[in-house]
Amino acid sequence: MSEPTQAFLQRLRAIFADEAREHLQQIEAGLLGLEQTGAPAYAALTEQLLKTLHTLKGAARSVDLDALERLCHALEGALTAAAGAPGALGASDFDCLYQCVAVARELAGSPAGRVRNQAVALCAQLELLAARLQGAPVDGALPAAAPEDDSPAPAAPASAAPEALRGLVRVDAALLDTLRAEVEDLLGAELRFAHQAAELRTLAAEMAQQRRTARGVQAAAAGPELRCARLAGELDATCADMAAARRRLMGAVLEAALVPFATVFDELPALVRKLARSRGREVVLSVEGERLLVDRRVAAALREALIHLVTNAVDHGIEPPAQRVDAGKPGAGTLRVSAIQRDTRQVLVRVLDDGAGLDVEALARAAGVELAALQQMGEHERLRLALRPGVSTAAQVTPVSGRGLGLAVVAGKVAQVGGTLTIDSAPGRGCSFELLLPVSLASLRAVVVQAAGQRYALPLSALASVRTVTLIDVQTVGNRETVVVGDRVLPLVRLGALFGAAPSAQAGGVALVAAGDRPFALLVDEIVAEQDVLPRHLGPLLRRVRYFSGATLLGDGALVPLIALDDIGAAAPVSNEAACAHDIDAGARRVLVVEDSVTSRVLLKHILEGAGYLAETAADGLEALSRLRQGRFDAVVSDVEMPHMDGLALTAAIRAARETAELPVILVTSLQTPEERERGLHAGADAYLTKGAFDQDRLLATLRRLA
Repeated sequence: MSEPTQAFLQRLRAIFADEAREHLQQIEAGLLGLEQTGAPAYAALTEQLLKTLHTLKGAARSVDLDALERLCHALEGALTAAAGAPGALGASDFDCLYQCVAVARELAGSPAGRVRNQAVALCAQLELLAARLQGAPVDGALPAAAPEDDSPAPAAPASAAPEALRGLVRVDAALLDTLRAEVEDLLGAELRFAHQAAELRTLAAEMAQQRRTARGVQAAAAGPELRCARLAGELDATCADMAAARRRLMGAVLEAALVPFATVFDELPALVRKLARSRGREVVLSVEGERLLVDRRVAAALREALIHLVTNAVDHGIEPPAQRVDAGKPGAGTLRVSAIQRDTRQVLVRVLDDGAGLDVEALARAAGVELAALQQMGEHERLRLALRPGVSTAAQVTPVSGRGLGLAVVAGKVAQVGGTLTIDSAPGRGCSFELLLPVSLASLRAVVVQAAGQRYALPLSALASVRTVTLIDVQTVGNRETVVVGDRVLPLVRLGALFGAAPSAQAGGVALVAAGDRPFALLVDEIVAEQDVLPRHLGPLLRRVRYFSGATLLGDGALVPLIALDDIGAAAPVSNEAACAHDIDAGARRVLVVEDSVTSRVLLKHILEGAGYLAETAADGLEALSRLRQGRFDAVVSDVEMPHMDGLALTAAIRAARETAELPVILVTSLQTPEERERGLHAGADAYLTKGAFDQDRLLATLRRLA
């Protein structure tokens, strides 16, 4: 074969490799369908498989891959025989068919001698299978696959990422035309900008010359000033045009770099089948959202995460069939993998199984967490023990799992692309992992903040809200700083202090972070801006710097760190009411807070618990009386204006009952007139504090005096 002919054949085989990859993916999916479906769809699936095999066989013939052509022909024969015998293919038969697909993948890429020998042996097995299905007598057992030769084996196709994730992406020709047009628009704006900048330089030179000429300066200056004003306006318009062109171009480039979730999801059926067979499980897999598009780099990270999550679900989550039946479940477990578009910037990937769920106590033992410490943790924090490296509940290490690294890898991959991970589990009913991921990594919407004189960028997608607080809002429960947000008490993290800065004496903005299932508040000195940023990797030397996921350049040229909020969330103190209550002395005095405003109710409760009291709440006077009948309290702190029963009527009712007649009552209200104060004291209140001049130290001092 001449050199030009050989070169042409190589180019043709490269094109064929892409085509074969798609055909073999369809064939593998079809085999999985045959294995799981009933008789009604059997014939249609077999017919589609035979069409795809025939197309692949013809394409292999055209590029002189005779071994692949013969293997496709033998597969056609076996499946043609199977078409007339629905249900006749057993598990070992399907094992043979899947092995044929794996060998066909290798033949399509690099038909080495070892692979050709395997193909010959598989063709013989397929001929015997076809004969058996057609009712012909078969002598002897099926021949074993040919032994491997000493040539090095290529990487297993199942472990290699799809081509779209490794670097090659197919781009529609129309999209390329769009990209070219956008570049041309951007070039036009650039040329206009260059022209206007040159004109401005000329104008500046003229004005400098006029300043050097003493005569007639004032008369001549008006013209250049007008021209400067006009040029400034034109430059502003050109900058706007360039920005618009840049956004369109960026959008088109991003679209070109997107790949469908199918590049990741298509591998899962074969993986689940192999795992289920090896572990003695029965698993029904359902996949949704394959057509959604996502950044190729996000898809690559997601692929690794999904392999570990699916492996974990089949090996640890879904029980053996007999165990499931004993528990009242169907023998076959269910595994659902779905992708949902949350908005234009985010997708939610969920992996859900109906297995045994996470064993929290076993996780704690594996993580070395004492029972007392486990009881102080919130439910979400307990579940996140599964993400710690080296934590595994497996009885022994197997080739599939047992080293406790899989879920730690998942957490790392999600954080690597700026996503968040949420875990939910119900004992005996299953487990759910939710991965909230960005659609694209090319740009990121961020909040730029300042703390201790340094600017930082926080991913907007990880922030639930932003608000300001004063120092009075920050309370210490035990040795932990907390802040009340809505009806929750959240742990407070000072961003500057993370990097060694002294605590600031001023109030600052608080970024409320939805860091997966572990919310916390981040205290900064100032919120500078919200803007799009371009994330940049830190490089190998700084890759493991804690709390940083990358860096970005701001418009003024400053390089600022991009904060890894999941890292901060993992290090933040526990944010649950049980933990806060644990830090309060068991013998602390009990105070009933009565307030119809949720915000005021939670704030008062927070202040009291921060001072060491046990605080309980009621929304109005009637609920308060019910709580007083049910338990013993050492004091009541109540609003005055409330529905159903106000604070004055509540105070009178407390004084009228023999059991509570001596109970201290403090009224806290916005009613500030002397008459209102007199009414409160006349009703029997021991103290009357106004919200307008509210001082928590005064409240606490009053409580200490009365209770």
